[in-house]
Amino acid sequence: MKSKESFDPHAVPIRSAATVMIVADRPDLQVLMIERNSRMVFAGGMWVFPGGAVDAGEADEFEPYCTGIDDAQASASLGIDEDGLAYWVAAIRENFEEAGLLLGRRRDGKPLDLESLRPERHALHAGQRSFLDIVRDNDLILDTASVRYVAHWITPLGSPRRFSARFFVTSPPA
Repeated sequence: MKSKESFDPHAVPIRSAATVMIVADRPDLQVLMIERNSRMVFAGGMWVFPGGAVDAGEADEFEPYCTGIDDAQASASLGIDEDGLAYWVAAIRENFEEAGLLLGRRRDGKPLDLESLRPERHALHAGQRSFLDIVRDNDLILDTASVRYVAHWITPLGSPRRFSARFFVTSPPA
């Protein structure tokens, strides 16, 4: 393990990330937050919005499973050349992974049963399934239309992990 004297904060890579604030105003303002495991390197024990790293390829692979925004529109709203949709997908994926809520629907219009997706979520946690496999195999559509871009923050210099995080906001799923 490196000593604090050898830690070079300028050498910490900045990873792309996305987080989603799920906010309800019914009648009191409610905001979904989760408590991170205290053993986590980054923000251990803190209350946070569900979020995490953007995976490579999420824009290309998921575009057929998204409604309301495509990669060109997403990229334009973030002010980047391409792969903007990956941030929306990551926000939705992380919300499913960390909070068990899915911002999406079944393609056939039938009600979405989150309880039936519980084994899929456990397989995702165990690394046995990808989010794309879950979306594809369950014929799901991600509700990117309801997820609104809010802000872009970069973790300050000095943190052992740094993120270029895009923040989104949406209402809770029905």
